[in-house]
Amino acid sequence: MTFPSDPHERLPRGDKNRRISLGVTREEMANTAGITVEQLHDYEHTQPDRQFSIAIARRVGAALETLQATRTPRVDNGPVPVNHAD
Repeated sequence: MTFPSDPHERLPRGDKNRRISLGVTREEMANTAGITVEQLHDYEHTQPDRQFSIAIARRVGAALETLQATRTPRVDNGPVPVNHAD
């Protein structure tokens, strides 16, 4: 399961920061996510008040989870938050 589990709640700029903290290049991230570098660029540069592709968000989220499971981050972002049902 990805964090956040609902791709509508993803934050593209936050995902970019997660990628950078892992030391992952755009090319490697796009390859892992199965998208183009251009799609990744467009997703990561989505302004907070704009919509993004949910399909791309799902792929990026899954790729981040895979990469985080196999790499040591260059930056300690603390523990992964737990989703709580209200």
